[in-house]
Amino acid sequence: MRPLIMPSIIYRYLLLEIMAPFGAGLLTFTIIVFLGRLMKVTQMIVVKGVGLMEVLKTCAYLFPYLLVFTLPMAATVGILLALMRLTVDQEVIALKTSGLSYAQLLPPIFLFSLATAVLSLFFTAYGAPWGQKATRDLMMEVVKRRADLGIKEQVFNTDFNGLMLFVNHVPPGAGTMEGIFLYDSRDQDNPNTVYAKKGALNYDPSQETLVLHLADGRVIRWGEGLSRWQTVEFKTYQLPLQLFSFALKGKKSEDEMYLGELWRSLAQEPPGSDRHIRLAVELNRRFALPCGAFLLCLIAMPLGLSPLHHGRTWGLILGLLVFLVYYVVFTASWRLAFSARLNPHLAPWLSNFLFTGVAIYLWRRTVRELPLLPISWPHWRERLLSIIIRIKGK
Repeated sequence: MRPLIMPSIIYRYLLLEIMAPFGAGLLTFTIIVFLGRLMKVTQMIVVKGVGLMEVLKTCAYLFPYLLVFTLPMAATVGILLALMRLTVDQEVIALKTSGLSYAQLLPPIFLFSLATAVLSLFFTAYGAPWGQKATRDLMMEVVKRRADLGIKEQVFNTDFNGLMLFVNHVPPGAGTMEGIFLYDSRDQDNPNTVYAKKGALNYDPSQETLVLHLADGRVIRWGEGLSRWQTVEFKTYQLPLQLFSFALKGKKSEDEMYLGELWRSLAQEPPGSDRHIRLAVELNRRFALPCGAFLLCLIAMPLGLSPLHHGRTWGLILGLLVFLVYYVVFTASWRLAFSARLNPHLAPWLSNFLFTGVAIYLWRRTVRELPLLPISWPHWRERLLSIIIRIKGK
């Protein structure tokens, strides 16, 4: 019974060693990424005078989306730091001396990697879409109460279809605008330009749209000929507007859909259309990213067991570097479906195919107890020094 008890004790020990840096990394990475996102949300909400409850709701809805990325990052760093600590403290050598090979240390790492992939799949399939949809609904309610929320002063605003809006000044919390210039090209035959001293945006619940109320201004209309123009001065003027880019009405965006909705929408779109490509890419991204999280965890083990790396700082840097390389390749691969017209079902998986080969290569060399690189660092260093000497000699 002794040989059966020892592996289970070692497996629990490895998992406990991983959980501490994993938990710390997950908390740290999530807070860092969250603060970067929160600055824009806080600026928009605080300046416009929206209440604290909306701020807290926005924060809660943002976390599932952030965990899609910070969870694999923290898992990769956690495995690296734990195994590097065991390597530096000679505990890995002690385990090998007791008769355990690198391959026998894989089950707890495999289990932890699988759990990370399942959690990532949950957040990509349900958590992130729920957060995106809840954020959209919250913005709908905010727009109904404060329709001027998305208006930035002294910036040409094109969030309205067929309109270009410029506002000189938006007083904080007042709900009014000052110094308004508007170019309306919705009627191509009769475009017009509107100037007004003051104005306000309000939500009309009966029409479920926005209405721009203007005061003390002028409307200039013209047609195809230069002689076809007229000027109308007004005291009050109402202009119905189509809604912002986060429209209250219209099709649901891909990142707000659950898996079932993506499947149904994909079946309804003609193959080759832009909408079909976007839906296919989004559907495959939902599964490709959790598989990538699993691969990153498996790659972290041979990197952590390598005797060439020491220290937590190096482990943190290496873990972040591995995740950064994967994420850059992952993002570039699925974007190729739009730019290079690659198969939208295949493009999001290109990074996983590449990292699968990397994982197999690293594991084969680790199991055989070979250096991860065919040429050791001293050889690389000698070659670099010889090249530098030749350059200086010239």
